[in-house]
Amino acid sequence: MPDKKQEVAEQVNVQAVLRRHNIGRFELILIATKVAKLENIRPHDALKKMLEIEDLDTYFKQMKEKQLKAEFNSRF
Repeated sequence: MPDKKQEVAEQVNVQAVLRRHNIGRFELILIATKVAKLENIRPHDALKKMLEIEDLDTYFKQMKEKQLKAEFNSRF
């Protein structure tokens, strides 16, 4: 069972994510879900990842290219 102090330290500052990407809470849920699915990570880790992402549009374009490339390579 995780230590209470460690659990608090691992929380993501949701307000920082919202300000960084200039989005609302509803959009945050949708985007974090998409990031979690693309990266195959937990939603909590997706929020952490969103703090690292500079530009969401660029990120999603790169992930789409990566996904298409992996799909192409698996077929051929």
